[in-house]
Amino acid sequence: MSQNSSFNPPPFDADATPAEPNSAPEVVEAAVVPIAPELAAHVETVAPEPARARSATNPLMAMLVGALLSCAMIGGGIVIGRQSAGGAGVLPIGGAGTVNNPEEGPLVSAVKQLGPSVMNVDTTFGAPEKKKKDDTFLPTPGAQNNAPPEGGQGKGTGFIIDSKNGYMLTNAHVVAGAQKVQVTTPDNRKINGKVRGYDRESDIAVVIVDDKTLPQAKLADFKDPKELDIGQWTIAIGNPFGQENTVTVGVLSAVGRTLPVPPNSGRDAFDLEDMMQTDTPINPGNSGGPLCNARGEVIGINTAIIPFGQGLGFSIPITKAMNVAAQIIKNGKVLHPWVGVAVKPIYPDLKGDLGLPDTDGGFVGNIEPNSPAQKAGIKENDVIRSVNGVKAKTNKDVVAEIKKGKVGDKMKFEILRNAKDKKTIEVTVGDEPRQ
Repeated sequence: MSQNSSFNPPPFDADATPAEPNSAPEVVEAAVVPIAPELAAHVETVAPEPARARSATNPLMAMLVGALLSCAMIGGGIVIGRQSAGGAGVLPIGGAGTVNNPEEGPLVSAVKQLGPSVMNVDTTFGAPEKKKKDDTFLPTPGAQNNAPPEGGQGKGTGFIIDSKNGYMLTNAHVVAGAQKVQVTTPDNRKINGKVRGYDRESDIAVVIVDDKTLPQAKLADFKDPKELDIGQWTIAIGNPFGQENTVTVGVLSAVGRTLPVPPNSGRDAFDLEDMMQTDTPINPGNSGGPLCNARGEVIGINTAIIPFGQGLGFSIPITKAMNVAAQIIKNGKVLHPWVGVAVKPIYPDLKGDLGLPDTDGGFVGNIEPNSPAQKAGIKENDVIRSVNGVKAKTNKDVVAEIKKGKVGDKMKFEILRNAKDKKTIEVTVGDEPRQ
């Protein structure tokens, strides 16, 4: 069924445990993803265009030729502009559009269609009583020790995905832990909002706004971001640096990107996966806003930038975001499949030390107490060779198969113990605990 027309959320579970909004996130405006040192070495600067020597030209003749060329290009409906650092570049006005009537162009029409559903988000945070595992998302750029603000305020963006129920989609790092959320419409009306829940691992949050008559965004209909055309026009609408209702334009640069999120405040590092890359300018305050195509259909949620590059912005695919949002709306949180094992790669030297036949699978380096894996009988130094019959070449294959499960599922692990004893152990998948 197409997402274009409406969003049918799962039933609201009043007994579900909502996410804890007790303390301030460490990012309230923008997510800036640090890049690994090995990647930083490949960042190149762009040299300025060299000056070219030209022969003398009669000034009057040059003016006449320039005027004729300008008239010809304007008459053909073409506008030529210098590409900005953010990649806004040359914009075709469109088939019916002209310089004198640009509102007929497709990009302008897309903004008119989507714009009314995009909200500016203002958040207020109190002094944190205690750091909790879900109170933050990404480190605050430039903040000493990444400390959250005390009584601080933040700005971000969101957009309506369900008018009838007042559901607005945004980033977790925009609203997680906020004591107060206020939404401002494009026509400057102030509306109260309440965080329904959020998920740190996907950086998705759902806010319920009091007004149930706000326009609803139209969502693009695709299953996999790979279906999108690289190079297609993309438009971002948001609240960068508090500049409300700002529109920027670029292209879809790539899909399937993985961004590392470093350890922070006692939390483990993790990856933001399946991200879309765009050169559409994204700035602090754009977080949580929509990235749309030239038809005004949302294809992603603007989430992160690499600050020392130009035109390096990243968005969460809308299909992934809506799947997460559905769980948040139903349960107030997202259930993450978990068995409680830390699996490490098997390098040749470890293979030799353990006397293993090969380097396939994942080495169990640690098991969390009272975890599903411990209760089922998996032990440290075991080697997981397959999960549910799927052979694992590396430890990443083991993790990938576990993530495919759902909370409550029973998964079969083929274990190699003491390099020679084969065992099959059934583990009931649990929900990853939050501390």
